[in-house]
Amino acid sequence: MPQQDMTSFVEELEAIGQLTRIKEPKRVDELPALMEASPSKAILVEKVVDSEFMFLAGAYSTREQYAHALKCDPRDLGKAISRVNLKREKPARVETAPCKEVVLKGKDVDLTKFPLFLYHNYDGHAFIQDTNVVSRDLETGLTNWGIYRFMYRSRNETNIDMRNDSHNARIHAKKYQKAGKDMPVSVVIGGPTLDKIASMYSFEGEDDWDILGGFYGHPARVVKCETNDLTVPANAEIVLEGRMMTSEGWLYDEGPYGEYTGTYGSGLPKNCRFVVDCITHRKNAIYQYATIGGLHPGRTDLMIFNPTIESDIYSAMKLAGLRVLDVHAPYGGSHNIVYARMKVVGGGDAKQALGLMLTCSRQWFPKLAYVFDEDIDIFDDDQVKWAMAWRYNPQVDTVIIPDLNILPLDPLAQTNHPPVHTPKAGFDCTIPVVGDIDRVSFMKCSVTAPFGAPAADTKVLQEPELERAMEAYIKSSPGHGRTFSRSSMASPIRTSIVYSGIFAPGSAA
Repeated sequence: MPQQDMTSFVEELEAIGQLTRIKEPKRVDELPALMEASPSKAILVEKVVDSEFMFLAGAYSTREQYAHALKCDPRDLGKAISRVNLKREKPARVETAPCKEVVLKGKDVDLTKFPLFLYHNYDGHAFIQDTNVVSRDLETGLTNWGIYRFMYRSRNETNIDMRNDSHNARIHAKKYQKAGKDMPVSVVIGGPTLDKIASMYSFEGEDDWDILGGFYGHPARVVKCETNDLTVPANAEIVLEGRMMTSEGWLYDEGPYGEYTGTYGSGLPKNCRFVVDCITHRKNAIYQYATIGGLHPGRTDLMIFNPTIESDIYSAMKLAGLRVLDVHAPYGGSHNIVYARMKVVGGGDAKQALGLMLTCSRQWFPKLAYVFDEDIDIFDDDQVKWAMAWRYNPQVDTVIIPDLNILPLDPLAQTNHPPVHTPKAGFDCTIPVVGDIDRVSFMKCSVTAPFGAPAADTKVLQEPELERAMEAYIKSSPGHGRTFSRSSMASPIRTSIVYSGIFAPGSAA
């Protein structure tokens, strides 16, 4: 897979019908409504009034966008990620890159160059939030990058939201704080979908540029920053270089902000200051912004959690020896609801699957897990609800596990500071395989398919002959509990029954 620049990335989005291009100039206060009006496509505003940057949003908010990036079917995102997220390629360092075409330092550093605006009604300030933050472990020298947000403070300062102790960047920051130092940070604004997916994966003792190269299938090209020793991907569009003021500690109010949950989180978190020393960017650069919250919380760029959670769960079930077929985090569940389709063999398969689904993903999700038989299309909401309605027994098919980790943004947490936990629930919507269960009674009934007109030489049996033929057929293959195939239903006897007048077209059955 290529290390794609933003120009070709936008062109490809447009080519696959996943981009709306807006040519008329728009004010920054108009941007939130434009994003809200386009939950199923990205938007590119070619001219923002009083800004030199084009504006892109919603570029990784649909399954189709992820499927294009991963070269797979939209149903198979988790499977596709599972095939590449354990591959590794060492990075290749280059001397320069297009993100160096404009370099701003000192008094020229001014964040108001970007199209900043209040996104949600009660946001604490304007946010720069479609970012990948690059940091380096003070002890090991390993690079980490992950998605964080920045709240505007002044022309060269923001707050940075980094409050979760499980994140590698937070671990890096704590080491700098303990050493009494500020942490060098470089911030890549925006990026192609594949880069975003790769940035969701970090593993202890591994360098994130090796992981990024694994997603590409070849070394990721990286370039050194201007004011620190960090490197950033050579396909970066805009880079902020600076210092996270870890020596001061987590002191500054940050937020509130409209979250992926469609709410404003809980409380007012304390975070660090970030001081910007340098801005570099490509000429005619695209400023990317993430759609979050609003009236379509499941169809925003925070949908990036969905395929990564699907991958985590699919891989865990596979490794556990369970016959998983599909995993799906539906749009409306905002990562907290996940379905799995599997072939149930053992009596405990479904319950074991639920235990894994609720605990195996390091992304804190889901809160609610559902497992279904192989005959249920978990991408079809009607089939999912049908199975819930007729195969789920609340008394025996509910699994509740107490005290599992959740994201601090969950309003049930009632705090913005980890660690936080809550009970999680799983629902077994599969047909029981133990006990004296009549499985046929759980089968989906469907209408018969046409099996064709009888051949010209078909013999129509009279009633005595028909009775004898039916008796012989039943003795040879008892029908109770038998699943009829289309071929068996189109047998000569079946044809004779239908066309003998018993079930003749137009007759009463």
